Amino acid sequence: MERYQWRVSDAQKPIQAANYLRYAMPLMPEKERREAFRRRDVLMDGKRIDSADGIRPGAAITLYTLYKVSLPVVYEDEKVLLINKPAGLCTSDPHVGMTVLSLLERERGKEYRLCHRLDTRTSGLLLLCTEEETEKEIQDLFRDRCLKKEYECLVRGEMRPQEAVCDAYLIKDSKAGVVRVISHRTPGAKPIRTGYRCLEKKGELSRLRVELFTGRTHQIRAHMAYLNHPILGDDVYGDRELNRRAHSVGELKLCAVSLTLYPPQGSTLFYLYGKEFSVPAPF
Repeated sequence: MERYQWRVSDAQKPIQAANYLRYAMPLMPEKERREAFRRRDVLMDGKRIDSADGIRPGAAITLYTLYKVSLPVVYEDEKVLLINKPAGLCTSDPHVGMTVLSLLERERGKEYRLCHRLDTRTSGLLLLCTEEETEKEIQDLFRDRCLKKEYECLVRGEMRPQEAVCDAYLIKDSKAGVVRVISHRTPGAKPIRTGYRCLEKKGELSRLRVELFTGRTHQIRAHMAYLNHPILGDDVYGDRELNRRAHSVGELKLCAVSLTLYPPQGSTLFYLYGKEFSVPAPF
């Protein structure tokens, strides 16, 4: 029997336990969640609760379940760990029961450091390490653009031209948790550059290979929407009618499919120079 424990955020809005568990344990199948409630194996502050009970902000949650998650490893050595993150899984949040960091700690018995981030709804390659020095070295690679990151996504419409590198500016609204893309420089706006190549046109959708030259919050999602080709399943910047029509509400069709590192000579990671890691998009 697996045991998961975490504390609910103090800012949690009113929500039933069944709905909260879907958010807190996103990879857990619905059948297993129902079984946990049926067995009375969901506890709040030490007391067993039902699926219809309300979740209290700041409460301690304990869940017993037979379900066990194992994250798919793409590459591992003594310095780095590269996983294929499933869509819907948060990288780190102390108020969520199932995250990349909590799962790795449970499975491997040690703490990992995130070298970069992927949105919760984005799947694909995520690089981690265990040492602070390695974390700093990899973050320097991101800052100095000594790596190549590529994504695949499904977007609305036909891309014209079929291949391009697009420049714009991005303004972040930290309080609202969203960004806005504009065409001109303005105070607070940061430059962004996004390249794309159309791989396939199918019906009202196009499959793109996207390269990030800058790494801003929600860059691909917001930039594609700005170009009038929102990503399928994007409920923030996307086309909600299309998402419903394509049965993709909440299922963001965006995956980090390729990562190539180019550490400089003298780097402790130079042995990875030019090595490309890749995974297939799950859509």
